[in-house]
Amino acid sequence: MRRLFRVALGLLLLLLAAGYILISYWPRERTGAPEPGSLPARLLASGEYGACLWIPFPHQNLGALGGSIDDPAEYLAAAARVAELPAPVMPSFGPFAVPPSREIVACSDLDGERFFLVARVYPGLAAMARLAGRLADNPWLEGGMVRETRGRRAEVEERLLRVAWRNGFWTVESGPKPNLRRQGKGSAAGFPPSLGILHLQREVSDFPAGDYVLQRMGGELAVTLAGGGPAPEPPTVAGGEAPVLLAAAGPAWPADSPRPLPPAAMALFDAEGGLKLGPIGTLPGAAVFNPPGGRRWALPARGLAGLLARNLPRGNAAGWDIVALDAASLGRAEALAPAISALVPPAGDGLDGRLVLGLWLRPRPALDLITKLRQGFEKVPLIERRQVAGWRDWETLLGPLAGCDRISLAATRSPSSFLLRLHGCD
Repeated sequence: MRRLFRVALGLLLLLLAAGYILISYWPRERTGAPEPGSLPARLLASGEYGACLWIPFPHQNLGALGGSIDDPAEYLAAAARVAELPAPVMPSFGPFAVPPSREIVACSDLDGERFFLVARVYPGLAAMARLAGRLADNPWLEGGMVRETRGRRAEVEERLLRVAWRNGFWTVESGPKPNLRRQGKGSAAGFPPSLGILHLQREVSDFPAGDYVLQRMGGELAVTLAGGGPAPEPPTVAGGEAPVLLAAAGPAWPADSPRPLPPAAMALFDAEGGLKLGPIGTLPGAAVFNPPGGRRWALPARGLAGLLARNLPRGNAAGWDIVALDAASLGRAEALAPAISALVPPAGDGLDGRLVLGLWLRPRPALDLITKLRQGFEKVPLIERRQVAGWRDWETLLGPLAGCDRISLAATRSPSSFLLRLHGCD
């Protein structure tokens, strides 16, 4: 009887240990919220950095994406390049790419020179890591000063990193220390459970400043601006006749531009167009919309198109001047024009509540078209490698989303709103 009891007790302990590992470490989607008054919450609300990314249980949530994202670090870097933000700094934690922790927050200036990373590492693992760091004389785990060498063009730059343990938090800093006593715009207090928060201290690439929260909405993943209003979505982006991609931008005046930029839109269709560009092959159907007398966007590889095709189809509808790659694309674009004008008036007036940026796409056909264009552009010496790299970044971002039916992104101002939603994903 005693032997049977011992066997049962041993099995129970093994099951409890396995359950603990599954709950605390096994990759799965798991929500959380910043604890008011904690170091991560104060860092988010300090306003000391241009951008902060907060993730609960990062080793589990990022691990759950591991099956669809081959290289999470490269995926974050591609997203940062597209959004014109510095890539999140994620120093390795011993053998772990991401510290097994309850939460992690990575903050950085928009130029990427100064950053602050905080991870609330599990207590048992934290004690083991500090001991291992002390035995191996590893400042990354024990704490101390670390010199990091980075290549920048033809120069090699060295910077000093400060690694420390603070009441269970593992921290990595570079640059002047932040003032965590003051409160910047917004606050990390009172957030509902979520899968992540991106805080922007100021407007970036026309995206409003504020806290962008990743949550499940009706079973679908969505990013919304905390406290923002509803974001628009035109009915023409859904259904069988919807374009593969529809992008629209309202008037803007970037700091580095000598004059304001007019509104514009672009549509990409899944049918092959009639324009053939040598090594690139047959281009997909596409059209751009610019206001009369203004030009903000141009067709992909339009410079080459001008060399190989004397006259591209042109039209005018709902106040837009439209240039298309073929006659069929022009007809579809003219049918789309009234819905685009309802979101972005071509005259650029009525800015209140108007769209700053909108992007609606069907990931699988969009990925196929972008891959085809990128492969064709690589064969043409006249196209800058930087432009090709931009298409490759979009391939990286769309790859894991190819199982979704549709993706919607919309940002407005006065009042500010933002919505990024993944529809019908596997």
